[in-house]
Amino acid sequence: MRIEQEFFDAYMAIHRPYINRANSILSAYDLYSSQWLILKDIAKNGRTTSVDVSRRRGIEKPTATKVIKHLLELELIESTPGEDRRIKYLTMTGKGKHLFDEVSDKMNHMQREMLKDFEIEEIEELITSLRRMNI
Repeated sequence: MRIEQEFFDAYMAIHRPYINRANSILSAYDLYSSQWLILKDIAKNGRTTSVDVSRRRGIEKPTATKVIKHLLELELIESTPGEDRRIKYLTMTGKGKHLFDEVSDKMNHMQREMLKDFEIEEIEELITSLRRMNI
């Protein structure tokens, strides 16, 4: 087997189990990993638009819109019109910030547990290597 195939096989072998673990935590909050990643994006970037979220996350705007609608329904984010009525700004609500902090703690614990057998330098090297792929 070629090394490229081995790399992607190894990546795929950890991707789905990771998503499943994340979803087991998130489901208690009526969230899935795709919704969590958008909530996390809004928490990190502050006031933003759905176009900016979809661009940063690398997802299609209709997909982002569907996820954002769910987050609005859960009252985790709010939408306010900009000066140009075509633009709506998304921000976290107080409820969203509280939930984000609570879930972040649980997600961080799960991630630490998954990486417990790695040295910091190994993790840093993996991060650097993955970012170099630039997909």
